[in-house]
Amino acid sequence: MTVAAEPVADPVVEVFGIRHHGPGSARSLVRALEDLAPDAVLIEGPADADALIGLSTAEGMRPPVALLAYAADDPAVAAFWPFAVFSPEWQAMTWACRAGVHVAFCDLPATNTLALRSGEQARRGQLRGDPLAALAGAAGYDDPERWWDDVVESRLDGASPFPALTEAMAALREGEEDGHPGDPHEQQREAYMRQVLRATLKAGHRRVAVVCGAWHAPALAGPLRPASHDLRTLRGLPKRKVAVTWVPWTHSRLATATGYGAGVTSPGWYHHLWTAPDRPVTRWLTGVAHSLRERDLAVSTAHVIDAVRLADHLAALRGRPLAGLAEVDEATRSVLCEGDDVAARFVTEHLVVGELLGSVADAVPTVPLEADLVRTCRTLRVKREAVVRKTDLDLRRPLDLGRSRLFHRLRLLGIDWATPARSDVQGTGTFRETWQLEWQPELSVRIVEAAVWGTTVESAAAARVRQVAENGGLADLTRTLERCLAADLPEPFAELLRALDAQAARDVDVVHLMEALPALVRAHRYGDVRGTDVSALARVATA
Repeated sequence: MTVAAEPVADPVVEVFGIRHHGPGSARSLVRALEDLAPDAVLIEGPADADALIGLSTAEGMRPPVALLAYAADDPAVAAFWPFAVFSPEWQAMTWACRAGVHVAFCDLPATNTLALRSGEQARRGQLRGDPLAALAGAAGYDDPERWWDDVVESRLDGASPFPALTEAMAALREGEEDGHPGDPHEQQREAYMRQVLRATLKAGHRRVAVVCGAWHAPALAGPLRPASHDLRTLRGLPKRKVAVTWVPWTHSRLATATGYGAGVTSPGWYHHLWTAPDRPVTRWLTGVAHSLRERDLAVSTAHVIDAVRLADHLAALRGRPLAGLAEVDEATRSVLCEGDDVAARFVTEHLVVGELLGSVADAVPTVPLEADLVRTCRTLRVKREAVVRKTDLDLRRPLDLGRSRLFHRLRLLGIDWATPARSDVQGTGTFRETWQLEWQPELSVRIVEAAVWGTTVESAAAARVRQVAENGGLADLTRTLERCLAADLPEPFAELLRALDAQAARDVDVVHLMEALPALVRAHRYGDVRGTDVSALARVATA
């Protein structure tokens, strides 16, 4: 007697169309993943970055961070995929890693994306903007997060919002007049997503969650079109050798149209919505009051109470269940800032947008130059911060002298993390320097570009100086000579000096010689405090 085998259930594929960088969307997604309990999670992102997903839960990994992909032969051709802690993709990534289920990116690989955009600073697609913001705007909302809370989460009785959003996106795509569904690049991206989904199902996974921008959800939900159609769409795509890694990102960069096409205007507020356990408006306004007090503005507890009441009353007048950013901003300006535009602008820049700089784990792959810079910064106690800070250096102190050398070497490499600034302290001595520091995510690309010169900051700066000594004109030589002296690079300094001596002897243009003289004199004067032998420099200047 034979026993009939039980029929194998069809695989379950759930497509979650999310809003990029949306905390409400992220919260709904986490609940949906817990309910579905998938054995595979596919996330919109470059498919050749799969090896980096596991690092999302590594020690030291603190968003905002971004995937950086750059062309191996030209690092200036690069693309970023940023993630905040409130980004649904980040939550899906970390959820899958902690749950121990298969997780992979499913978007077009960076090797194709950068090849398609060679010759320019590559940017992520989706130039149409934020489709959920379009739905929110049609409903009369200026903040998509408020629309999500009011319309999606507050009025669905606990049901998943994603099926309804997929239907809405399908209608939006059908009615779009600019022909975007026919965009070849978007067709290629969605074809690749479907191919990854097919491969995941073929590998035996039975419950698959697909996390993608809401715009793409209709293209992945339901029965898939024939694979032959997608293969034709992807045939002949150009490729380029790329490297991919994690880099720190900032909230201010999330507030620009980068990464997923449409930036978010209030990442600091969204971060608060994600992290506040309860009473987000009260907690936010309390934090604003604390920040204003640190700026010596008189903000009392009574101010906070009145501001909370005003925000709640404004929300009630507008028929909204809870106060959102618009109401909170008005209450902040009217009550806490008492109509002061400068104070209100401070709140917007430092709190609503925010200055948070993420960090990456030590295990993240990087170029040797970056690793040396990290070690040097630790030794010199220099922190990377997204805020603009001034620092005064006393070159008679060994620690400050080391910092000065680092900053000058980075400037030789075109890494303008630190730039000379005017000091607030009066003085004429050559032993003092003032620098303005502000770390920008794009500097990660500059480091990769500069890595061709050497594996350490010192060796790379020295190689860059030697290149100028070989090919530079008189103006380049004198400008670089001054920086080289300040960077304490004695060997290339000697080579540069010989090149300058020869160039000055050949150049008969008096204007060129006069333009070069101030830099030579400054360098001669500057060398004294650093203990550098500048006697040869004096001979060139007086020749």
